[in-house]
Amino acid sequence: MNRRSAMGLSAGIAVLGAAAASPERGEPQADQFPNGFRWLHHFAAKGKGTSDDTGTFQRAIDFLRNIALRTRDTSCVPALLIPSGRYILTDTIHTMPWIKLCSVGGVLLDFSQLPVARDGLTCRNETALPATDLRFPGDRSPFLDGAGGTISIRGPGVMRAEGWGITMGNRHAGFSGIVRDAGGCNVVVTGWRGALRIDPVNTYLCAWFSSRFEQNREQGIFVAPSDGRSVNSGERMTFVDCTLSGSARAIDINSDSMDFVFDACSFDFNGDIVHFGKQARFGTVAFNHCHIEGIDGLLVDAKASGKHLRTVFRDSIVLPRRWKRKELNNAPRQLVAGTAKFSASGLEWRFESPEQGTLTALIGDEVPVESMTATSFQRIRALPWRGSVINADSLFALNSPGTSAGALTHWTTTCAASAKHIGEIVVVDASARSSVFAKPRQALRLAFPAHGNASISVATRTPFPVTPGELVMAGCSATAMGATGRVKFTFQFDAAEGIPLSASESQGVANELPSAQAAVPPGANRAVLMATFVGWTGTLQINELAVWRSS
Repeated sequence: MNRRSAMGLSAGIAVLGAAAASPERGEPQADQFPNGFRWLHHFAAKGKGTSDDTGTFQRAIDFLRNIALRTRDTSCVPALLIPSGRYILTDTIHTMPWIKLCSVGGVLLDFSQLPVARDGLTCRNETALPATDLRFPGDRSPFLDGAGGTISIRGPGVMRAEGWGITMGNRHAGFSGIVRDAGGCNVVVTGWRGALRIDPVNTYLCAWFSSRFEQNREQGIFVAPSDGRSVNSGERMTFVDCTLSGSARAIDINSDSMDFVFDACSFDFNGDIVHFGKQARFGTVAFNHCHIEGIDGLLVDAKASGKHLRTVFRDSIVLPRRWKRKELNNAPRQLVAGTAKFSASGLEWRFESPEQGTLTALIGDEVPVESMTATSFQRIRALPWRGSVINADSLFALNSPGTSAGALTHWTTTCAASAKHIGEIVVVDASARSSVFAKPRQALRLAFPAHGNASISVATRTPFPVTPGELVMAGCSATAMGATGRVKFTFQFDAAEGIPLSASESQGVANELPSAQAAVPPGANRAVLMATFVGWTGTLQINELAVWRSS
């Protein structure tokens, strides 16, 4: 039996037992509940018709906590059954991972009247209980169990709240208790500063199933800094079939040694998906079979963090349509930045609009790319990573400024009409530079005859290696300085002996600088790219002319 089936079976047994008990209001007695559970409403204050349920919840939790403290064992603590309904809570509820809050029907924990600076529910294990032979046995199931009906946790409001819906983890390393094997299932958290806060002190092996952290202002998941380093925390933090949406950062990690795994999860309409803060130095965030849609910021932002971090994407989909800035097209743009290592296998990028006027890599130049395999694109292709460029000097950076276009080391330039000066290498103005690059760049500036009938061709002087059957892509990033015209790309494929095999040609429409692709034919192992600029007048500044493999 798998873990989820076991959770469902245990919840079903609890509900059947609850139905047979027919509890009545009154103070709970030790022998009154032989079936291993307690009803929440048995802890309501007598004779008080208050609409505030905070005291009822805390008394019930404290009652169960005291059972464990008396026996010095968490293995036989009863579950707390919460009947369906809305519960008004005006203060933080404090619980432990070995106290099980189980819904019987749909449950709404309504913290909308909570003071805005407070958290909704904390799960800590700052006790003096020993580990026992079973090593904290009471932790090994969700402490928020919505298998009998969803547990919803509503905050004071997405724009008002300064606290988190759920906080897990201890505050000091000196306590003997740990928050391990804890988590939740069928939980919805909305209307907070952040949904789930993790304090990285003795917090690990936590798992969440079929839960939604949505419409929280700043974070879906927030790992708080703890004096610069985590303490015995971060091992295999797992999320399965969960949705994180509507936050400035879906995952915000500000501590080291945090390893997260997301399986079959959705990340919908967030700013950044993964953000590593200054105190994040070690750890891995892995995505398997996930769907990521709507990104105002970055897929991975590691610009402020350490160098020993990793993000891994496997068999997932990224559709980076804008979340709030809907006036911007879903075109290729930089989505991964910083010093965290990046690897992807079977990652599908879905773009809807072509890039205009620039060739921007999806992954920044500074990102250490471990591997990229089986990457695919839907509709619009892009340059995944500049490290995958296979032609020499694609950025025209090798020759010094002032070098004639006809004397470049890795390029040949020809003009169909008589022209004494075709062009030269120039330094790109700082104001025209892409923000992707931190240092000055060079470009090839071409001057076209005024009559507009001439064509200028720029081709790779040295053939680049190719493999039969693969797709090769070409793209041109240029700045038109009063120039108009069209571009034609030609791939010439050769065998090892220099024998021409075939050519593939693609021509764009007027006034656009398109990308082109070609399949490498059988027998070919090298190729040459030629870009022919047809019918242009004025000046054209070519910032990059790149060829890359469509991995």
